[in-house]
Amino acid sequence: MNNLKGYTLVEVLIVMSLFSLISLLSLTFLNTSVSSSIGISSKSKLLNELAVFSELLEDDLFHVAKQFPRPSQIDQFPSFFKLNNNFRDGEPLLELVRNSSSDGLDDLGAINKVIYKIEDNVLYRNFSNFLNSSYEAKAFALISEIEDLEIKVLYEKNEYLTWPPFNEADLDIYPTLMEVNIKFSEGNFKKILFISGDDIVG
Repeated sequence: MNNLKGYTLVEVLIVMSLFSLISLLSLTFLNTSVSSSIGISSKSKLLNELAVFSELLEDDLFHVAKQFPRPSQIDQFPSFFKLNNNFRDGEPLLELVRNSSSDGLDDLGAINKVIYKIEDNVLYRNFSNFLNSSYEAKAFALISEIEDLEIKVLYEKNEYLTWPPFNEADLDIYPTLMEVNIKFSEGNFKKILFISGDDIVG
């Protein structure tokens, strides 16, 4: 006669508890992995946006021309660019005129306008094909989810949040550096760029 012995209730409860614990740990690990993946993807997207923005702005400042972005306004004087940190949503933060030796007819180069503006917490860049032509219909989105952005230009020990300056004594100088400060929910971005500038045009 066979002597069969089954599991006791205590043993069954212990096994079920172990399975529940393993399942809970697996689910927690899965949630952590998904959250980490989303976080890494978001940071990777932001780093890519900042890299593209830095490259474009650096190239613009390398080719910037010593001419006011709106030459039709006779009451304005020539300047590298126009900077306004007191902008409203959708208004220009930075305007400049740039030369490009690789564009234009007969390799003479093209002169066009470039504008940077923030709208709905997104930084946009737009340009015109020629100095007196309109901006493109659709601006290029550079950086999203911006909480705050400040651009200032530097000359020797002086800092300017607005350019051209209001002080007439500063009209003959051209700033040599531009500092960009961007605030995000997860941190800040700071970059200092050289302002090269080309010869006065037109």
